[in-house]
Amino acid sequence: MKISDDQLEKLLAAQSPQEVKNLLVQRRLVPSLAQANKLRQRLSDLQGAHRTIRLGIVHTYTSELIEPWLHFCAALNQISVELYHAPYGVTLQEATADSGLAAHNPDVTLLLLTREDLHPALRTASACIPLAEKQGINDVLRQDLNNLVRRYRDNLAGHIIVTVLPNPMPPGLGLFDSMAANSETHWWNELKASLASDVRENFNGVSYLDMDQLAMQVGQDNFFDMRLWYSSSYPFTPDGALAVSNSVTSIAASLLLTKAKVIVLDADNTLWGGVIGEDGMKGIALGPDYPGRVYVDFQKRLLSLQQRGFILALCSKNNPEDVDEVLRAHPHQLLKHEHFAAQRVNWLPKPDNLIALAQELNLGLDSFIFVDDSDYECAAVRHGLAEVEVVQVPSRTAEIPTCLDTLVRLEITSLTKEDFEKTAMYVQERLRNSQRKALTETGGSVEDYLESLNMKMSIGLDDISIVQRLAQLTQKTNQFNLTTRRYDEKEIAEKISNPDTSVFHFSITDNFGDSGVVGLAIVDRESDIAARLDTFLMSCRVIGRMAEHAFLYTITRNLQSRGVKALSADYIRTRKNGLAETFLPDNGFCQTEDDRYVRNLLVSVDTLKNCFPIDIEGP
Repeated sequence: MKISDDQLEKLLAAQSPQEVKNLLVQRRLVPSLAQANKLRQRLSDLQGAHRTIRLGIVHTYTSELIEPWLHFCAALNQISVELYHAPYGVTLQEATADSGLAAHNPDVTLLLLTREDLHPALRTASACIPLAEKQGINDVLRQDLNNLVRRYRDNLAGHIIVTVLPNPMPPGLGLFDSMAANSETHWWNELKASLASDVRENFNGVSYLDMDQLAMQVGQDNFFDMRLWYSSSYPFTPDGALAVSNSVTSIAASLLLTKAKVIVLDADNTLWGGVIGEDGMKGIALGPDYPGRVYVDFQKRLLSLQQRGFILALCSKNNPEDVDEVLRAHPHQLLKHEHFAAQRVNWLPKPDNLIALAQELNLGLDSFIFVDDSDYECAAVRHGLAEVEVVQVPSRTAEIPTCLDTLVRLEITSLTKEDFEKTAMYVQERLRNSQRKALTETGGSVEDYLESLNMKMSIGLDDISIVQRLAQLTQKTNQFNLTTRRYDEKEIAEKISNPDTSVFHFSITDNFGDSGVVGLAIVDRESDIAARLDTFLMSCRVIGRMAEHAFLYTITRNLQSRGVKALSADYIRTRKNGLAETFLPDNGFCQTEDDRYVRNLLVSVDTLKNCFPIDIEGP
């Protein structure tokens, strides 16, 4: 929908880039280029200096005309972009170490391909290709695209986004296509799923962006400009350019911005319509009819976000018994007690409750997204806890289910086993804390509590199969992290394959469950007898269980067995990692004049084994 003068004034009066983005997406507004330039200036005034991402574009159709939209959407997503457009159609030449693209040193490389680029057979009408030949075409096409992506992955750092332009024409068999044995739609959907699977399974730091999905959201006729396509080999209308640019810059921004970890939700007029304490179980809006259906759909969306690896928490001013009854007994309530990693249902100020939730979850407030309908509560959190991102529930009820869809910090580029199980892991931690409290209240010590857990640590070395999780740890871990050096999947994979670098990781199990992979150490061999601890980190979920000491002990034993006599390390102070400040001196490292720490591995480390009640399996 085009933007009227009144709507433009409202957008220009917005107080944050996120507010502008919400209005555009939820109202399906598309600015003209002149309006986008005005809005971009307003976004610049609101945000100040943006963090910059270098974006390289390799294309077999015209890409320069999308550039203004990329700059605009980058500003919407609170970054800026430095762009490089490769020469037209030189796809293979740019996938080399001495190309113009490599000289640009992109943080993100965008491949704009067409179906015709994938296989010569796709240059003809799909309906004319015999069904018997399609499997052979698929095999060749997949192999060729894999080879192309591998060339880019091997020669370029940064993230890679692969796209294939949809067919602007309807299926050749028309309305019968969905029923045909030789269906073009079915063939392409199956082939596209295979391409996405290949990207996921074969490469690190590569995403497949489904342009068919974008065209479906915008509408095929609104996505393509056939006049420009035929005259200039540029396919997009303003609607299409906005959709593509927003998706690309959202992925780019998600790699750069602080990762969100927790979605904290109000209850009344957020998870359901109405006030449970006043309206009662039968009076709140929650069910198959309007407006209750809106809140059911919002809860479905929240469950999907939980599957992306974000944990949910509840923060409501209410009588606990009333909220408990809804979570347990309402027939249309999808979110139950077990879906929330932590809850605060009381009459305390919400900023105080958010601080308590952060302490319970052992997470920083800057990883929180707070969702509430109240003007007062949203303002109180914005004023009292500036690091918390606040999302006010839209006043238009129909916009509630998608109110979190525009948040870049909720976009992901990979999913790990730990992401799926995160809520259960936090529930396990709550049970551990309950056991600890019960033991100490009856006179037991912390040592007694740790012994009672029956912990077992499994330490692995140079495991390429979990490279996504290892990269994720470097990007998300802040509190117990000696250096906070960030690495992407490609960089971690390169370290694993480097014979002079050792990449250790650990997981830990106890009476309550398995933590998943929660610790990482990267050790660089500097000489036959010296090594450097480049990275040493551990997830906040296992802080307080002496796991860091057991992990370091095993690493030093391993290095000793390989002839290393001295291990150096750094502690690089940040605003968040004060917890790790004394870790190195506490474990036998001596500080040198240049502020580096060094430990003599000729001195036996066996005495440290008594510091932790953990059985260890490892190299």
